[in-house]
Amino acid sequence: MQKTLPDKNVRILIYCNNNFKNSPAAFPSKAIVASLNISTYISLYSYGYRNVYELAPLIDPKESKLTFESTAKAR
Repeated sequence: MQKTLPDKNVRILIYCNNNFKNSPAAFPSKAIVASLNISTYISLYSYGYRNVYELAPLIDPKESKLTFESTAKAR
């Protein structure tokens, strides 16, 4: 972590493929209350990162102001 994110004050936005609405069938959405990334947040916090935020429970990447990167191939 220190090598990848040396600045512990960097803003980190966490999300899961299950946080997306209008997602492909292979990634069905979870119930909103089940979509939090608590384990990821706890791990980052334990490494000293305090500027960590969970994205909204369900977001549509096509309508987001954030740019998302993917390794998925376009169809």
